Amino acid sequence: MIYETVVAPTERVSNSLELKRALLTFDRVVLFDPDDREFFPPQSFFVAMGAPPFVGMNTGPVKPLGKAPGYDDAFQKLLDEFSVAGRQGLVDVVSSYDRSSSDLFTIGAVQMGGYPLNPRFLLWAFRNIARDEEVVSTALEGDEWLFSLPDETVQELAIQSAADGGINDDPAIAPIQRPLNRENLREEFSRIGRARIASVMKTIGFCASRNMVPFLGQASTGNIANRIASRANSVMDKVTEFDPFWATRSQVMRIGHSEYIDEAVLATMPVEEVLKLRTRAWGHQAAARDEMLQSIAAISADIGDTAEFQEKAQASISAYRKEAEELEQERANLRFQIKCEVAKAVALSGSGGGAEITGLLSQLQSGIGAAATLFAGCLYAIDKIKDYGPVSQQLKAAENEFRDKAGFGLHNFYEGIKQASRA
Repeated sequence: MIYETVVAPTERVSNSLELKRALLTFDRVVLFDPDDREFFPPQSFFVAMGAPPFVGMNTGPVKPLGKAPGYDDAFQKLLDEFSVAGRQGLVDVVSSYDRSSSDLFTIGAVQMGGYPLNPRFLLWAFRNIARDEEVVSTALEGDEWLFSLPDETVQELAIQSAADGGINDDPAIAPIQRPLNRENLREEFSRIGRARIASVMKTIGFCASRNMVPFLGQASTGNIANRIASRANSVMDKVTEFDPFWATRSQVMRIGHSEYIDEAVLATMPVEEVLKLRTRAWGHQAAARDEMLQSIAAISADIGDTAEFQEKAQASISAYRKEAEELEQERANLRFQIKCEVAKAVALSGSGGGAEITGLLSQLQSGIGAAATLFAGCLYAIDKIKDYGPVSQQLKAAENEFRDKAGFGLHNFYEGIKQASRA
C-alpha cells in the first residue's frame, strides 16, 4: 500500500518543494493545523507528572513549538498553491487533538480531546532525551536561519514551558554547554532545540497511532530522528546481550531505503504536473516496497542467525529492485534513483543542500515499531541502565501496543547523490 504521511512541523512553514516530494511518495500529505503547536494537551500535565487522572486543568504551556513571523500567512499561501491537491483530498490539515477541550476544568476525568498518545510517557521520555547535549545540539546544528534572527525574535520563539522546569524532585533541564556566539541567548536556543525534539516525538507517536509515516523534511527534524534512531540502536544492542529475542529484530533498524531525485527539475514543476506522476507504476513500486520491508520484518522475527538474516534480506531487496525498475524509467526526466540495502549502521545525517540531486526518501524500517523505538531512543540512556530485564519487557509491551503495519519510517531529504552512488 501507499502510506499517508504527517509533516513534522518546525518554526517555519514547509516549502513548496517539500510538499511536492511528499506527493511523489505518499498517498496523502497531512499538515498539523497552524495553531496545533503543543507537545500534548496542557490540561493533562498533572496526569503526566503522575497525579491520578481525576482533575483536568490548563496550567499553561507544556512544550509548544514557536512560530516564525508571518507563519499563518505563509501557511495559507502554501495551501493556496496546492489547492488542486487539497480539492482531491491529497493534502489535508488536521489537529492532533480537539483544542476546544484545553480550557476546560474537569473533575472526574481529563478531557484529552482525542489525543492518541500517553502524556506521562511523553513527558518523562522528553525530559530524558532533552538532557542529552548531543541531541539538543543536533536540533540546532547548521541552522543559519535561526542563528541569523534578531535577539527579540529568538526570545519569542523560545517559549517558557512546564516540561523544561523542575518537577517534584527532578530539577529543571539545564541549557546546553556548547560554545555559542550569542551567549546571551543560551537559554533561548536550548529551549528551541528542546521544542524541536518534542515536535519530532509527537509526530512519530501520532503516526504510530494512525498507521501513518512521519515526514521529516527539514534538516533539524531529520537530524533529531537520526539521533533517536542511533540511541535506540545502542539500547537495542545492549538489550540483545541480555535477551536474544531482540538479536535480529534490532537488525531490521538497519534497512536503508532511499529514493533520489533532481530537485531543480521538481522545483519548477507545477503541482498539476507533479500529480500526474502518481501513476500505476508508482503504486506498483510502493506496494513492492511495502512488501519487501514487511517481509524483512518477518524474517527478523523468525531467524536468529545474523548472517542468515542478511542473506535473506538481501534476496528480498534484490527482488524489490526489479519491481521498481518501471518507475525509475517513468521518472527518468527527474533522474529518479532508488537505493536499498542492509546498512552497517543507521545513517540519516542531513547535509542540508548543495547537491544537484538530493534524496527524495531515506527510510529506516524498524521491525520493533515506532512506540518501542521511542522507548529505546528517548526514555533510556545507556549509562543509566542497571537492569536490562525491565527494559526488554517494556519494549515488548510497547511493540504489542502499536502493531503499526508501516513500522517506523524515518525520512530525510538531504542525502546527496554521492550517498546513492556508493558501492
